[in-house]
Amino acid sequence: MNAYIDLGAYRGLYVKRYRSSSMYTAGCSIYAFECNRTVRNIDYGPDVKLIRSAAWIYDGELDFYISKSNPSMVQGSSVYKAKRTGNLDKEHPQKIPCIDFSKWIRDNFQKEDNIIIKMNIEGAEYDILEKMIADGTIDYIKTLFVQFHWQRIGESVDRHNRLVLELKKHPIKLFTGYGNFK
Repeated sequence: MNAYIDLGAYRGLYVKRYRSSSMYTAGCSIYAFECNRTVRNIDYGPDVKLIRSAAWIYDGELDFYISKSNPSMVQGSSVYKAKRTGNLDKEHPQKIPCIDFSKWIRDNFQKEDNIIIKMNIEGAEYDILEKMIADGTIDYIKTLFVQFHWQRIGESVDRHNRLVLELKKHPIKLFTGYGNFK
């Protein structure tokens, strides 16, 4: 099975870019995770399975912080109250559903599948990727495009560097930044 999973799908730009790239294969399963309720009426395409939950390290609910000066501005929203950018309303978080992403991967795929992930989730990448490394689900992923936000969430460069080194120990094509598909 071939699968493209867009974590932080926003308005679907990278779903469209993936479809027009050489990485795309006909019949590929496409998933778009977008938990921000202000992102509505986006046509990701008829073949896209939209998941209105945050990818996370457990199933349940999370606090989600959006811009207080412009609530309709969805870029930069985060599950991290400590996030420094985006002028987040830290006093009035939204409650959003979250999915244990490692469990979801294990329940829906095989290690032999060709899974491509684009991850732009404003800091949550650290917790999710560390859990995937710890439980072995990182080995399900063949290609990972990840936008790291360590500076924006007040994370240490040491944690960031350790995570990148750990990822490089696995048979995964790793692209930091989520630039253009080839």
